[in-house]
Amino acid sequence: MKDKIKIIGLTLLVYGIPLFIWSVLPFTKGLYGNFESPIFNFLIYGKIKFSSLGIIFDLLLLYCIFLLFKKEAAIKNERIHLVYSGFKKVFCFIFLNGLKKESGLLKEEKVSLLFYFVKLFFTPIMLKFAINDTGSLIKTFYSSAIAGNAILTLYFPLFFYLILTVDTLIFSFGYLVESPKLKNVVKSVEPTALGWLVALMCYPPFNDFSGKILGWYSSDFSNFGNVSINIITGFLSLLLFVIYVWASVALGFKASNLTNRGIVSKGPYKYVRHPAYCAKNLSWWLMGIPYIKTYGFVAIFSLAVWSFIYFLRALTEERHLSQDPDYIDYAKKVKYMFIPGIF
Repeated sequence: MKDKIKIIGLTLLVYGIPLFIWSVLPFTKGLYGNFESPIFNFLIYGKIKFSSLGIIFDLLLLYCIFLLFKKEAAIKNERIHLVYSGFKKVFCFIFLNGLKKESGLLKEEKVSLLFYFVKLFFTPIMLKFAINDTGSLIKTFYSSAIAGNAILTLYFPLFFYLILTVDTLIFSFGYLVESPKLKNVVKSVEPTALGWLVALMCYPPFNDFSGKILGWYSSDFSNFGNVSINIITGFLSLLLFVIYVWASVALGFKASNLTNRGIVSKGPYKYVRHPAYCAKNLSWWLMGIPYIKTYGFVAIFSLAVWSFIYFLRALTEERHLSQDPDYIDYAKKVKYMFIPGIF
């Protein structure tokens, strides 16, 4: 029981402090939403208000309750204890031992610390995406379509938001839950600064900064100036996003950025190693055609740089995952990164 109390205390400490900081700092509060707890707002005020910080707070408390009934396990093997011991060694290394001695971090502690930062960054962002996409899906479902253009004004966006909702919910669960029973325990985390940089550039708040520099010359459903062409290109774009969400479904409980939680070789991963990146970028280029006609080389350059960023993400993932013998075997079987038979 003593170990359980210690684990619960560490969980509240290690995850509670960042939640509190995010809830009071203006920038992070605006990014992740107000600190409103769906469960406890409902119990106290009779109202449900969703925010990514509130959901994480509720889940954190529910997880602590779960720990009380969880079967006893060696405390040193718990992920949260590895995070704590890793932080302790790092702080001792910096503030007590200076920079002359090794920090003495174990491999498991390094992986746990890196995964901790992955969770801190991606979990609230992905939950916010999931809340917004679910809201857009519900709003679009109850919207009235304009006569004659229902496929463009209602059904395409409805299906699109459904895809995004499924995708963000899968990844939200992946960041939140790690369990041997689900076979999604983190084996390693991207160790390089470049790998982290190109991943973070694609998510708020960093993609806002990148967008101001590079611009953005695409949209979910662009206007090609002709209803028939809009419908054809809309179908093609949705088909590409079906492949995109198919990849997320194939990842299942292992879905998360910058981590190796076991090699997935089913679904679209039977044909290429990076199907989601390929599908998303092809959709952007397709819907960027009207922008290219208007802005010319500027639009081409912008889309090319964004695609290059995703190419670098794929390369850094390849380098990271190639440390796993299972991935080396997988890469021998699935030879192409993006397009079967071509590249």
